[in-house]
Amino acid sequence: MKQAAWILGDQLSLKNSALQQLNSQHDVVIMVESLEHARELNHHKAKLMLCFSAMRHFREELCAMGYTVCYEELAEGKNFLEGLRSTVKAHNIKRLFVMMPHEIATVRFAQSLSQHLNIDVVLTPNTMFLTDRDAFVKKHKGKKHLIMENYYREMRKKLGVLMQEGKPVGGAWNYDKDNRQSAKAFAQSKLKIPPIWTPQKDAIDREVEALVEKFFPNNIGSTEHFHLPTKRKDAEQFLDDFIEHRLAHFGDFEDTMLQNELVMFHSVISPLINIGLIEPMQCVEKAVAEYENRRAPLNSVEGFVRQIIGWREFIYGCYWVKMSEGDYHEENYFNHQRPLPDFYWTGETNMNCLSSAIKKVLKFGYTHHIERLMVLGNFALLAGVEPKQINQWFWEFYLDAYDWVVTPNVIGMSQFADGGFVATKPYCSGSAYIDKMSDYCKSCAFSTKEKTGEKACPFNYLYWDFLMRNEEKLRSNNRIAMIYGTLDRKSNDEKRAIRRSAETFLAGLKPNTYYA
Repeated sequence: MKQAAWILGDQLSLKNSALQQLNSQHDVVIMVESLEHARELNHHKAKLMLCFSAMRHFREELCAMGYTVCYEELAEGKNFLEGLRSTVKAHNIKRLFVMMPHEIATVRFAQSLSQHLNIDVVLTPNTMFLTDRDAFVKKHKGKKHLIMENYYREMRKKLGVLMQEGKPVGGAWNYDKDNRQSAKAFAQSKLKIPPIWTPQKDAIDREVEALVEKFFPNNIGSTEHFHLPTKRKDAEQFLDDFIEHRLAHFGDFEDTMLQNELVMFHSVISPLINIGLIEPMQCVEKAVAEYENRRAPLNSVEGFVRQIIGWREFIYGCYWVKMSEGDYHEENYFNHQRPLPDFYWTGETNMNCLSSAIKKVLKFGYTHHIERLMVLGNFALLAGVEPKQINQWFWEFYLDAYDWVVTPNVIGMSQFADGGFVATKPYCSGSAYIDKMSDYCKSCAFSTKEKTGEKACPFNYLYWDFLMRNEEKLRSNNRIAMIYGTLDRKSNDEKRAIRRSAETFLAGLKPNTYYA
């Protein structure tokens, strides 16, 4: 009986469990570039280039290993079902293997394939995560709140990562308190930020670059500044470059933001790990080896490991818990209804932190996590933007954005729209945090020292206005009780000035015409 495996564009792992079911001598691999699917959202051109070029390079990799790959390239009217149906018919396929997709919409489509194709379709376990998602859902479904730190410690024990005789190496589980060095501290360190290693574009990259312009001429951004690997060998060298040149200082300056720096000491591996060009434990093992060989400090290595086996795995599990209970995209704890401001598409705002961060995303499809959380997400939360709109914006604008990772991070962590399932408190702040952790405020039209009025940084009065608007839902949260104590000490005149400043500023925002 002839069999095939359908490899999705975000499952380009050689450990793909569907691929493992095949005999390369007589079975076939099916890959489909669906123009219909790619146009469902207005994805950044650089993301489209990464995905399609990585798929085509994976095709070449599989062919070199002896597999027969039936590959449907981009074409008008092309969709997954038509591509699968034509290949199944042409090769007389009787059984199709599909590794369990990462996202709910694709799972539902895969579950319908047997009926559409009239063959046996087998969904195999997802091997791109270390978490058994069915077990995670079973354990946590129905709970109101989860704590990432608890899950992270379970994963450390289970995987034996940075453990010694059943205890965490160094005596602590988490060194996050050591990973909050300010922009001023960075300047004083006199450190030089190494450039990231950038592979040369090959013929496949250039071909895909032209196709992106042909089929997606009006999408966000461009491919001009594309700098990521699109094949496995280069992805591994990209990871090694981070490990060798940036990991040692990653922890100290993990949260630091600089106007003229995109990457700082971050790895930028999320776009690659999310499509399978590198494996989670591959990243972890290389980082741990740096600590064991005394080439990187524990706070940096633990912080990096926590992102991979802690936060990434936890977010994946949270996505599936919430999707098993309903539509996570629709959650809106504060009932925020404001349209996302138009400047999120242009960067044209006098708020320098927002303008700079947005222009980075437009140019590169990337900013690191603090700019996402404490600048872009923070503003949307304080301004009362509809969570679904800012969620879609992140999904479309970022190279590493997929539903399973964006939605829990934005709906849950950034916007607190799930009421505290993912996060223990809203992650929001006034200008003081941004001023401390970045150099954005030095060249901004607004003043961080002014609290209200035209000259004041809008983050200042929007922060207190948000807390006042949502006092009934937030005052009982133990993690922000002290903040409400500060609010209580403000006079009625101060509170009225905050409200007036917020109302005036928000009334002047131009709504977007994209997510109407």
